[in-house]
Amino acid sequence: MRLPWLLAQEYHQRWEAENTLDELKVHLNGRKTPIRSKNPREVIQEIYGWLLGYYCIRATMFHSATIGGISPLRLSFTGSLKVIRRAIPQFQQNIDDSTNFNIYFSWLISEILDLEIPPPQSRTNPRVVKKTRSKYKSKKRSHRNNSTLRQQLSFEVFKKAS
Repeated sequence: MRLPWLLAQEYHQRWEAENTLDELKVHLNGRKTPIRSKNPREVIQEIYGWLLGYYCIRATMFHSATIGGISPLRLSFTGSLKVIRRAIPQFQQNIDDSTNFNIYFSWLISEILDLEIPPPQSRTNPRVVKKTRSKYKSKKRSHRNNSTLRQQLSFEVFKKAS
């Protein structure tokens, strides 16, 4: 009896895992050829690179959420990814000492905080049967077995005159 309750309670965690896989495969990768390498060691290295990139984005989002005092789940992953992709060339060109780094990093944090997702609304999906629209009234229980009488069909065989 405890297992169905536990499954129902933890069902939303399944969607968190699905969202994580979607973020990794679709948004972070962003190309049709998933793995470019042919050698197994290079494939593993490329996967580690994706996971490190994903971790860096999520860590930056977590840092931003901590500074903003909100939940990290309230920040958009795709929006944060776009901000970081846009910021990388500027970081590479303009950072030469730690003061510039702190300025750019605080800019990055504020940009990510601007991507806060509104709190989710409580959703319900009542279990009802959706009726199709028709110009006729729907059949009710009182209408059953009150149909018109069936006529007996009779077939007569005609012989052809030869």
